[in-house]
Amino acid sequence: MLLPFGRSRFKGRTTMGRPRRDISADTGKHARLARQLSELRPRNTTLADLAKLTGISASTLSRATKATECPSWKTMLEYLTAFGEDPDDWRPQWDMCATERQRSQAGVPADPAQRAPYQRMMPTSVLDKHTCAVGLRELRIWRGSPTYAAMSHHASKQDQPVAKTTISDVLNAKIVPSVNALKGILAGLGMGPDDPEYDQWLQARRVLEATEMRQKIATKALQHATNRRVHRARPMLSPVRRED
Repeated sequence: MLLPFGRSRFKGRTTMGRPRRDISADTGKHARLARQLSELRPRNTTLADLAKLTGISASTLSRATKATECPSWKTMLEYLTAFGEDPDDWRPQWDMCATERQRSQAGVPADPAQRAPYQRMMPTSVLDKHTCAVGLRELRIWRGSPTYAAMSHHASKQDQPVAKTTISDVLNAKIVPSVNALKGILAGLGMGPDDPEYDQWLQARRVLEATEMRQKIATKALQHATNRRVHRARPMLSPVRRED
């Protein structure tokens, strides 16, 4: 059982045992976090004493304040809770030190205010083929990062065939997907018409198609106007008469 406590519990108490590790001279991206975590540990106490009072193993307590690596979020939770700290207050700093794998294992922060970096792009935020590609790539991650081959196979089983090359072109922003291609990609990611987000993706594609059409018309009109100006500016050549 974890027992939150304050420093006053250990005030004036001296014990024998493993001394506090001096990390004041340590440098590196983990050193600051390690120092701040170490400051939570009451002075003149051993890891053995803390282990008995908190229910956390001495090795876990030691790992939490190691300046050469970032502790797991599980270790952070146990350590911070034992000292009566709010883990949400520490999550942003831990995120900056943690590895990608550690952040993935930790999951989304409990505090809603800290979730923005973990939220994927939704179809309502799609503006062009590049943001469309980003949104679909992030959806793919949220669905377990299936391979293009797996997506194509699953889409075919749902009667929405789409080629691996088409999936690659769409997710790399080379093309705006056709209706059938988009339906195939969504089917390959396990999203069907019963999902509210499904229709949002189809609507986003229609907007992209209309936008591209307007851009093509505007480009042609500009090119036509440019050609007319060049033609009008061309000087007229008059024949030169020879006089004998």
